Amino acid sequence: MATQTKKAVDDQRQRIPCNICRHETLHKLLKKTHDHIDDELELDEGIYVKVWCETAHEMFECCGCRAVVLRQTVTNSEELERPEIRFFPPPASRSKPDWFYRLPDKFHPMLNEIYNSLDADNRALPMMGARTVLDMVFVDKIGDTGTFGEKLKQLESQGFISKKNREVLDAALNAGSAAAHRGYQPKLTAVQSVMDIVENLLQAIYVLDKQALEIKKSTPARPAAKKKTHP
Repeated sequence: MATQTKKAVDDQRQRIPCNICRHETLHKLLKKTHDHIDDELELDEGIYVKVWCETAHEMFECCGCRAVVLRQTVTNSEELERPEIRFFPPPASRSKPDWFYRLPDKFHPMLNEIYNSLDADNRALPMMGARTVLDMVFVDKIGDTGTFGEKLKQLESQGFISKKNREVLDAALNAGSAAAHRGYQPKLTAVQSVMDIVENLLQAIYVLDKQALEIKKSTPARPAAKKKTHP
């Protein structure tokens, strides 16, 4: 009896992705429903075969942060070995950085669209969005004048980025341009690399500068050296 009870508890708890905890965690099953549909598929004129489809909805609660997620599992008689599983909300492909809300508000809508697009397993759209964010930084810091290459040079000359940073940003801009104008379909690793570049620039320009000033203000001044006295 005790073994059966333990198995029932184990069936109610599963490890699934949690967007708040940012990794797979133990989840408790709250509610489960099933929907079963029987139908007939016409293979040829007058020849039919019975088929069925079953949809299960399971609502889970994370045992850590208590966030709730819905899992949909669709199984049909034609593909028993490959059920279709979807989560609502979908597992985050890329989490927002901890300093996200320290950025100027104008960046939030575009960045949110990029992260949501990545969660939907898109590639080209996030790349285009990353290019747009870079352009927003250019306009904010040096104005809307010149080509992207010229704007990068101005960022470098004004001390916002180094020469190495400029080369890296140029690669990110070219990737975004290819996605927007040449039908480029990047791999996920390429998109994530471009997002690393964009986030690093945003953090350096809008977050770390302020943090450096705060540290400087809160750091005690070095005591003045004592003058030596001669006997």
